[in-house]
Amino acid sequence: MRRQISLERPAKVNLSLRVHRRRSDGYHAISTVLQTIALCDRLTVRRTEPEAALRLDVPGGGAPADESNLVMAAARTFFGAIGEPARGARFELRKRIPPGSGLGGGSSDAAGALLALQELWGEPLSSDRLHAAAAAVGSDVPFFLVGGTVLATGRGERLQALEDLAATPVIVAAPAMEVSTAAVYSHWGRPGGGEPEFGDEELLPPPAMRRETARWLRGNDLEPVVRRLHPEVDRLLVALRAIRRDESDRGPQLSGAGGAVFGVGNWKGAESAVAGRNVRLFRTSTLPGRLTPGRT
Repeated sequence: MRRQISLERPAKVNLSLRVHRRRSDGYHAISTVLQTIALCDRLTVRRTEPEAALRLDVPGGGAPADESNLVMAAARTFFGAIGEPARGARFELRKRIPPGSGLGGGSSDAAGALLALQELWGEPLSSDRLHAAAAAVGSDVPFFLVGGTVLATGRGERLQALEDLAATPVIVAAPAMEVSTAAVYSHWGRPGGGEPEFGDEELLPPPAMRRETARWLRGNDLEPVVRRLHPEVDRLLVALRAIRRDESDRGPQLSGAGGAVFGVGNWKGAESAVAGRNVRLFRTSTLPGRLTPGRT
C-alpha cells in the first residue's frame, strides 16, 4: 500500500454563474458552468504513525496551517465517514492559487486531500459516499473530484459533466485583497446590490458554438455586487476591457464570488494593463477533465 501521494490541485473559473433564490438551508441556489485551469497548488499527503495527530504544513504561506484550512476539514470528514479516529496523516500544501479570489483553491485542496486519503487508506468509500463527504466540506469540493467542464446546480454540489473544452489560453488577474463569499452573497438582492434575474439567459452556448471556449463566457450575476464592494475589482475590469482588440479574446469577467478576473484568449498587453495595480497576472489554459491532476 502506498504511503505518500503528491497531487497538483487545479484552480477553476466560472464560465457562467446565475444566482437564484435563497434555499431553506440558508444557501443560495445557483447554476454555473465550472472549468478547471492549469494554475495549481501542490498537495502532498503522507501516512504517518497510526497514533500521530493530523498535521498540516504550508511552506511559504498563502493559507492557514490550522483547523480553519479546508484540507483539515476534509481529512476529519473522511475519517468520520470511514468510522476511524482522525489521525495518522500529514499534509504539505504549497500554495500558488491566490486565496479569496473565486478560483476555488481551498476547495480544490480539500478535494485533493479526500482523493489522496481515499487511495492511501485502500479506497474505503464508494464514489457516492466520497461525493457526499466532499459536499459536506464545501459547495465546490465535489466538482474538484472530477474537474474539466461541468454544469453545477443546487448549491454547486449537483454535477453534470459536459464535453471537455479544448485546451485554450486563459489570463487570470487576481488583486491582492481577499473577497468574502459570505459578504458578497449577503449583499445579493439588497438595494444597491445585484438585482436577481432568474433564468433570463442560457448558461450554455448553442451547440454549433460549443467548440469555441470563448463562447462559453456568459456572465456572472455576482459581478455587480463585487464591483460595488471592491472598487479595485471594478477598475481592473475596466482596464482589461480597454485593451481587448480581438474578437477571439472574450471576457474579462469575474470568477465566482471572488476578486479574480479572467479572460479567454492571448490578451496581448495584459501585463501593461495591470501594472501598478497590486495584481498578480497568470497566463494559463483550460484543463480538460481527463488531464485534471488528481481526477479519479
